[in-house]
Amino acid sequence: MSPFSAAFVPALKTATKRAVAHVGGIDAAAVVSRVGRTQFSDYSNRQRDAVIPLDVALDLDHCAEHPFILHAMAHALGFLMLPLHVGPGDFGQDMSEYAQASGDILATAVRILEDGVVDLDEANEIAPKLTRAKQLLERALAHVHSVQVQNRPRVVTGRDAANG
Repeated sequence: MSPFSAAFVPALKTATKRAVAHVGGIDAAAVVSRVGRTQFSDYSNRQRDAVIPLDVALDLDHCAEHPFILHAMAHALGFLMLPLHVGPGDFGQDMSEYAQASGDILATAVRILEDGVVDLDEANEIAPKLTRAKQLLERALAHVHSVQVQNRPRVVTGRDAANG
């Protein structure tokens, strides 16, 4: 039986189906992993109990260059996945840094809230992390506002004074 709640199995099956399709079908998926066509068929079939194992999901998502299955697994366990790198340019870099900062804040908050109390040391620990994330978000928002005010797109291929 699957370690995931029955409510999340359909989402895992759908994610598996999407990843398999993205890499080019069951035959292509079988080439990049340790399992064959029949297993992939079972992993995608809602009438079967089988759920894709983590190592196979990693292989498939890696080949797909997108975390279809891992995202569904994280969601099933009550977690949110954030990319470490979002895109090029000032806006992309700011969003990448924000994603990393957000992950750190969430991990710190979960640890702090384990006892149901935020004490002074914990507040002092998380406050600068929140401030940094706020600065990154404000900087990214300034890029977006610039596009809105100027009513023209901004190139995001790299950091330079012209985009700044």
